[in-house]
Amino acid sequence: MRAEHLVGRDAELDLATEILRQEGAGAVLLLADPGIGKTALAAEIAARLAGEMVVMRVHGSPALSTVPYGVLAPYLLDLPVEQATSPVAILREFWSQFEKRRGGEGARLLLIVDDAHDLDEGSTQILAELVTAGWARLVATSRPRPGLPPALLQLWYDGLAERLELHPLDKETVTELAEKTLGGTVMASVADVLHSVSEGNPLLLRCLLDDSRADGNLVRRNGVWFLTRALSGSGEGLAEVVRNRVLRTSEAEREALYVIALSEPVPAAVLDTQVGRDTVRALMDSRLVLSTNGPGSPLKMWHPMYSEALRQIVSPARSLQIRQRMVAHLLAEPPTAEGLLRRVSWALDCGADVDDEQLLQAAFLAAKLLQNPLAMAAAGKVRSDALRPRARAVMAMVKYNDGDFRSAVRLLEEDSVFLDADPSGPVGAGLLWAAARSALGDSSADIAADAQAAASALIGSRPTTDPFVRLVSRHARAIGLHALAHEGHYDDLRKGLERFAEGSGTDDSDNVMSRVFLLAMQCELQTVEGQAVQALEAGREALALLDETGNDLLYFPDFVLVRYALAALESGDWVAAGDALDRYAASSAMGLIVFGGDIETLRGLSLLRQGRLEQATALLTPAVEALSVKDPQRLRRLGNSLAFYAAAKSGALDLAQRLAGEQDVDAAGGAYIDALAELYTLAGKELLDKGAGLPKLRDLPESVPVHALPGVLLQNLVLRAELGDLESMESIKETASSMAGAWAAGWQSLAAAQLGGAGQGFVNAGNLLAAAGMPGPAAVAFDKAAVTFDAEGKRPEARQAAVLRDVSEASLGDALVHDPQADADRSVALTRREQDIVALAVSGLTDRQIAEKLMVSVRTVEGHLYRSYAKLGIRRREDLGAAVRH
Repeated sequence: MRAEHLVGRDAELDLATEILRQEGAGAVLLLADPGIGKTALAAEIAARLAGEMVVMRVHGSPALSTVPYGVLAPYLLDLPVEQATSPVAILREFWSQFEKRRGGEGARLLLIVDDAHDLDEGSTQILAELVTAGWARLVATSRPRPGLPPALLQLWYDGLAERLELHPLDKETVTELAEKTLGGTVMASVADVLHSVSEGNPLLLRCLLDDSRADGNLVRRNGVWFLTRALSGSGEGLAEVVRNRVLRTSEAEREALYVIALSEPVPAAVLDTQVGRDTVRALMDSRLVLSTNGPGSPLKMWHPMYSEALRQIVSPARSLQIRQRMVAHLLAEPPTAEGLLRRVSWALDCGADVDDEQLLQAAFLAAKLLQNPLAMAAAGKVRSDALRPRARAVMAMVKYNDGDFRSAVRLLEEDSVFLDADPSGPVGAGLLWAAARSALGDSSADIAADAQAAASALIGSRPTTDPFVRLVSRHARAIGLHALAHEGHYDDLRKGLERFAEGSGTDDSDNVMSRVFLLAMQCELQTVEGQAVQALEAGREALALLDETGNDLLYFPDFVLVRYALAALESGDWVAAGDALDRYAASSAMGLIVFGGDIETLRGLSLLRQGRLEQATALLTPAVEALSVKDPQRLRRLGNSLAFYAAAKSGALDLAQRLAGEQDVDAAGGAYIDALAELYTLAGKELLDKGAGLPKLRDLPESVPVHALPGVLLQNLVLRAELGDLESMESIKETASSMAGAWAAGWQSLAAAQLGGAGQGFVNAGNLLAAAGMPGPAAVAFDKAAVTFDAEGKRPEARQAAVLRDVSEASLGDALVHDPQADADRSVALTRREQDIVALAVSGLTDRQIAEKLMVSVRTVEGHLYRSYAKLGIRRREDLGAAVRH
């Protein structure tokens, strides 16, 4: 790992340098698995101490591990041959080399020993004696297995050395390292992918970053880095790392690595018979191979990326040869899901035959795990006429997630696959077809009409008592009901769902599908109607049914999840919403790539409703860029509007102006999604230009039916209140009183407090909001309480309310939380630091320039400015001059 990108090791670096600077003997022993960063840390320690000590380096080597004093040879060039085996002569010559480098200035000796586990015994003894005698300081790196040589380990036992174990980087540190390496912001979901795939290993992370940039997968838009497809193990950087490790193994170990990489997970007993138990044990000791679930369980490569890289190295002929030798053993073992995918993929790579049932099973599983190339390859090889419709549905799902909606529609319309006419066929193809048609810009009316026409053509003259007629008709009706929701005809939807429920049961797979669809639509309907708690229950039941039905499901999990997440956000159950969004990545990191923009859009909405403005902005700004490339849930319009609003509210005017031009997005997210997007767009416009959005927000409930529904109306009213329209408080109290959930209850309490005007009422509202996980509105309530108590002369109560406000603000760590319409003439004036920062801002300095001048962080400057805006009763930086003069 490059030293300039060493991150996450500050504590170890400080401790190591402290130990090495102290009087007396001192050594630092760094232990870590390959690639974790022990060599980079040792180099950084040497760089930090280079001005105080003479650095001499020794590199352990497997090739020299049996050669006495072999690693010391570069320092023994002047040693007579006859003294080459004398420890005393070697020690004397080594020390003379140090004296030459020291130049008589009295500097200490610092030995940097890399790969100490590969040192020969003689060299180890020399190095240990130098430390024990106090003549040298030592930094030695080693893998945990086989571990440090006994002589160096003895230093630790004797208290002369500190043993530091380095662990993989956590997600935050991976993000920091990636951003330093790339020189820009890394989307949060991409950071999750990088952390998951690299497992916090800095060397693998660097390879993934370099290779992904080289192959065009990791791209940058408007300063934001994001991935466009799955991370690959076929890049040159990773291949080079793997080659270097493989070349250091024996021929028998290399053969075992090829077998494991090609056929993992491999039963331990099978591998023992194929390559030998001693070989397997050596690979496990070297941390190249791991047991999947304890001793005796199947074995796999230490890291999935190693497996993929090794498979690229093995020639097709060699791969086929190994497969022929292994296939009989593997077929005798019951396959896991991972094993099935590996076998089918391996067979396809080798040109071996696979039966259609197994191909289709692998295709469904691969599509579920978003292993798109394998899903397409396996589905494309299905030959059976009976199974081809299901295979085409799998391929359509892959095309849809890739954004190729036209191909998805074409595949599903062949033989009317989208109507799920085969009882044993895929479930969810109809909704997938409707979503793809909608993404292409087709109207819901046309989609419903085409579905009905296709159903009529399939049914023909069959009697209505024919089960086939009932099956196809119900699927066409489901598409029609979905069209009603998409257009916002919720009254018609309610009636249609009641009729649809009459024919739904739970006896067979088709009725389970109908039940899941019914629950998902009820979830959406109840969310819009303001009954979010009931909606959440319907969504939970739908998800439970999905979990019971196995892998033969297409699109339905995504269809249910987004509705469940929206219900959770409407109810104020932030944890349930987060859990739902986490399910996208539960089985595959690819979920964060395909759905990353959609996930972060909904997380951003959650954060905005909690009042966490800065965190929301940090998520939403990159999400906009990702949504422009992949948007399977059609949330781009909502994501853009949320990012625009967050930027405008946080005072990021340049960003807000850029996003203002991206609001007219034809994303067809559906009536509810698009209604929320319209609200946030208008609120953002009002923040940028007073009077540009608020009047339209007031008019929407009267002019557009969907905006009059409680689930949309309350969001409208809350935004109006946050914009300073206190007249909306009466409507908030009335609307929220008929709704369910903590979000509505919290705002009802704040509205009641505002209308009542009592300090204690604001305190009660703040307590309720804080308990509901809404620290932003809670801080507003406590701030109003402090102002009200102060005006009444109740100083103790005012101080207590201010403390509660500060606690809520501290939990935010960001953003303007004071009421922008509160009277500026209050007892709490600008602090000295706020005055200094405001003065510099008025003079025209940017936040970064102010931070540099005052030697604080940019975030600190932003925080002081936000609080100053609140105290001065303004919303934006441009108003500071006038407010200060006034």
